[in-house]
Amino acid sequence: MDRTYTIEELWAAVRRRWKSLALVAGGVLVLAALVIARLPNEYRARALVMVEPFTPHPDLVVPVVNSLNLESKVKSVREGVYARSIMVTAIEELKLYAREREKSVDDAVNAFRADTEVHAEGENAFSITVRGRDPETAARAANRLAELYIEGNLQVRAGQVARTRDIITQKLAEMRAELAQGEKKVTAFKRANSEMLPELVDARFHQRDELTKQIELEETFIKEAQRRIDLLGTQPFGKDTEVGRLEELYDTLRARLATMQSTLTPDHPDVDSMKREVEATSGRLQNARTRAAANDLERRRMNEAIGRGRSRIVELTKRQADIDKLIAGAPLVASQLVELTRDTDMLKAKVTQLVSKKAEAEITADLEQKSAPSEFRVLESAQPPSVPASPNRQQALLLAMLGALALGIAVSIGQELSDRSLRTESEVGGTLALPVLACVPELGGMGAIALLPVQTEA
Repeated sequence: MDRTYTIEELWAAVRRRWKSLALVAGGVLVLAALVIARLPNEYRARALVMVEPFTPHPDLVVPVVNSLNLESKVKSVREGVYARSIMVTAIEELKLYAREREKSVDDAVNAFRADTEVHAEGENAFSITVRGRDPETAARAANRLAELYIEGNLQVRAGQVARTRDIITQKLAEMRAELAQGEKKVTAFKRANSEMLPELVDARFHQRDELTKQIELEETFIKEAQRRIDLLGTQPFGKDTEVGRLEELYDTLRARLATMQSTLTPDHPDVDSMKREVEATSGRLQNARTRAAANDLERRRMNEAIGRGRSRIVELTKRQADIDKLIAGAPLVASQLVELTRDTDMLKAKVTQLVSKKAEAEITADLEQKSAPSEFRVLESAQPPSVPASPNRQQALLLAMLGALALGIAVSIGQELSDRSLRTESEVGGTLALPVLACVPELGGMGAIALLPVQTEA
């Protein structure tokens, strides 16, 4: 049956087998000490870089490249430091990882990345720590990584600013071309609809009012001419006119004169008197005819004036109708022109904004160029460490000592468990199930006890 041991029994077994414990623990400790002594020293070199971004007042200029917060910046720094180009450059310049480089450059880069750490230090700084077996090499590697990262960051920022400026310049050229095309469309539309432009509507109404006044004036002239014609009242050879009455009277007097001359002598007083009357009537008739001829000329002039006035009214009415058409078509032209002008105004506003952005980009580019070298400042250059960072030999020896002691105890307990010797009366009784007659005490420090079991009869 399996035995069970108490703590006291196990401790007694360890004390009995202290030689085995000491031998095993001493051997393990010596071996561990040799291994720890042969472990290579590992040194850590740390370079501290301060981040001081240049931030001009936003009222003066808007930054073209936005600054990141510290967490994002440290992530970007870590990715930048771990970039293959930077790692390869540092490895080739400092001749690092010769054994890995014999295999492949990627193995050397992976090893360098494993030995490099990037951490945030406060709010505006980060550190680059490099592990290595040679303190001088570790310090040079840390400093060179910081320098390469700063150089690369400056190049990237300069490229970002230049690309931003180029993009704005290109977009500005495109917008200006679109604006020129839009202005050409507006100019062509205005030229095609020059008579119906909205800015001419007031002038068209004024012209229409002027035409209306001219029409009214012509109608007034026509009425006046007609009134004068009516006042003349002359009709040639009409009996109701002065010429008609005088002609009738002249004919009557001539007939009387002829009758008198046929009945009376030529020198008769009545004949002479009638002759004088006929001559007087003839003079009056001639004067009346002269006056009638003058009145007829006036009538013709008035009729011609009336004709001209009516023709002028027709012409003015036609011009007024044309102006009405222009006024009626002005709203449609105005809406189309407003649409074209709105697009052009939007393009002008965009061009103005891009011109401002271009000026700000040029100012920012100049500021970036002048202030970029001071954005990253190395506060502490990596110095060759005088004390290795690892391994911690004292701690390792202490752990080795504890491990050796535990191994020795385990060996001692294992030997005790594998030993089938009977040492106590209880062990004999428990193992053999026989009563013990006598016990022989330990003699000469040998630790042996003679036990004599006796079988009794039932």
